[in-house]
Amino acid sequence: MEKTRFLYILIGGFLGSAIREILSLSIPGATGILLVNISGSLILGFLMYAAEFGFFSERERYLLGIGFCGGLTTFSAFIVQTIQFSGSMAAMNVLANVFFCLVSVFIGRAIAIKRLGS
Repeated sequence: MEKTRFLYILIGGFLGSAIREILSLSIPGATGILLVNISGSLILGFLMYAAEFGFFSERERYLLGIGFCGGLTTFSAFIVQTIQFSGSMAAMNVLANVFFCLVSVFIGRAIAIKRLGS
């Protein structure tokens, strides 16, 4: 792996993880995890489609997409929390995360197209 690529991912991951921890202290539990996953999906949706218009460099995609969004979002905590819930609450947690994260990617995409598209 290229050293600079690794460094960008490392810095982005550090920042994303730090922000996730701050948010989880402010908004604990399932709501906090849902909010970081939604936020990361929105950012990644924007980034993915903005990159198609040449708005972000490859390094910025490593920093923001792989590093920051990877550090900010948390699939593992979402899964552990879902297992800890009882039947209907577990199902609601899964549906909420999947639905709102998908919607967030589409919103991020729409923002990128509207702001940066030709």
